[in-house]
Amino acid sequence: MPSPTPKNRGRARTTAATLVAGTVFTACLIPASPASASAETDHRPPGPPFRQITGSFPELYPEGIAWDPTRNGFIVGSALHGNLALIEPGGETEELVPSIGPVSTLGVRVDTERDRVLVAYSDFWTRQEMDTGMPPTSGVAAFDLHTLELVFDTEISGNLDRTFGNDLTYDADGTVYVTDSVSQTLYGISTEGEPEVVADDPRFAADMVGLNGIVWHEDGYLLAVRYDNGELFRIDLDEPLGSRVTEVELPEPMLGTDGIRLRPDGSLYVVTNSIGENAGIPSGTDGVTVLRSDDGWDSARIERSHEPWPVEGPTNIAITPFGDYVLSGNVGVLMGGGTSDTFVLRRL
Repeated sequence: MPSPTPKNRGRARTTAATLVAGTVFTACLIPASPASASAETDHRPPGPPFRQITGSFPELYPEGIAWDPTRNGFIVGSALHGNLALIEPGGETEELVPSIGPVSTLGVRVDTERDRVLVAYSDFWTRQEMDTGMPPTSGVAAFDLHTLELVFDTEISGNLDRTFGNDLTYDADGTVYVTDSVSQTLYGISTEGEPEVVADDPRFAADMVGLNGIVWHEDGYLLAVRYDNGELFRIDLDEPLGSRVTEVELPEPMLGTDGIRLRPDGSLYVVTNSIGENAGIPSGTDGVTVLRSDDGWDSARIERSHEPWPVEGPTNIAITPFGDYVLSGNVGVLMGGGTSDTFVLRRL
């Protein structure tokens, strides 16, 4: 399968540069229609006034996204270059953290309480096409939110022959939880960067892309979903290690689920796509579904669905004070062997 081939092969493990300004590109901005704009202005504070933000940056291919209130912008990773970039509400884009090596930077979170930017990374796709000269690697890098200095870089790959760190979340204490899409093991990482096994379940293991999106619930459990079969799991952190995982009963599998986010009202955004078709992986359709549970996520129901999504290849969603923006970073184009410099953030 065609895959990213990063141009920067050095690996930063102890330092990261402070803010590096990249080239700023003109963005194409599509405002909301007058009717929708007036309806939404009533309950949203001043902020990005656009229904759709189309930006450009050389072959960025962002897959993960998070809102950064300190910069009033979106932080994204890069499936090709392994760096982090900042997208401003007007679409202007600049490099925020240089490449951390021949990896894809995927899931992104901003932890304002601990002043950190968290990113999951992996060389899984890189290794499909090139010999990196290093053992397989996946992990989580944490950067200081203000200085962008590296706080920790924690590997979760161990001695595995295959590893694919994909998405991450964090709890009230700052512990980070990261999915490995080809492993049956789910890891937690302390605020000091120490890893530990959180769950080990054969239902997580996959050949290509299994466990993907993950969120933490304030009631003390995680929700994580498989991309290839659409199964949603609840991981109870207070239960013994061997009995933490239960499958959430769904009205239908959420095939092709990439990113998930808990909404302030307790429902769950589920972003699905058909990107996996490029690699022969069972996939879903481009869309955003809202799930709700009435029994603590033992089961869930579909509250509403936005399908098909108007922009191809959505991968994740950022919740902001100004509305929730779905990212389409043309990752499918990259996986299919094509090239693109553009990406789209569209407000739900």
